[in-house]
Amino acid sequence: MFKSAIFDLDGTLIDSTEMWENLGEDFLLSLGIKPKNALRDLIWDMSVPESAAFFRREYDLSLTEKETAEKIVSLAEEIYTKKALLKHGAREILDKLDRLGINYALATAADKNSAESALVRLGISGGFRGIFSCSEYGAKTSPDIFLKAAKALGSKPCETVVFEDSLTAVVTAKNAGFITAAVPDKSEKRQEELKQAADFYGELDVLIKALF
Repeated sequence: MFKSAIFDLDGTLIDSTEMWENLGEDFLLSLGIKPKNALRDLIWDMSVPESAAFFRREYDLSLTEKETAEKIVSLAEEIYTKKALLKHGAREILDKLDRLGINYALATAADKNSAESALVRLGISGGFRGIFSCSEYGAKTSPDIFLKAAKALGSKPCETVVFEDSLTAVVTAKNAGFITAAVPDKSEKRQEELKQAADFYGELDVLIKALF
């Protein structure tokens, strides 16, 4: 039995990726700038600071990186505070972990305060032992955020399950020695690769049966 778990937020616990897919375009349009083709694919794995730097570089914005990041976060806040709903099985798997006494944390590309707002609104904030944001620890192309979360939970990577919907994040976590559980989401187009890369694959209700 594993000792702890780390959850992604968007596309894993909450159904928000479709809203996120349009966020970059919405940001540019709010400034009167026409987005370039395939923008969402270019920024999908970036943290907020990385995407802010990208927008300033690629679109020659007059805003500072801090101002750009703040505006992106402001646009994203509505997703978390008003719109996003739990994915099927999310509450059940967290309840299962609580009953078993298994600690868990959140590792997300979202702004930490926005992520916390979503957890509180959806009634699932109580069990998380920490919220770790890519804004602090870097994008999930590096394992730093997972390693930091596991250390806070008091477990080694080989004792920790990482729940993710992104192929990039699953590969990063697996290469760092974590157990990986992939949750299908329409934002990830490479589902067959995701299934092959992860130790476990399926909707959260399926993963409950596979892991426990």
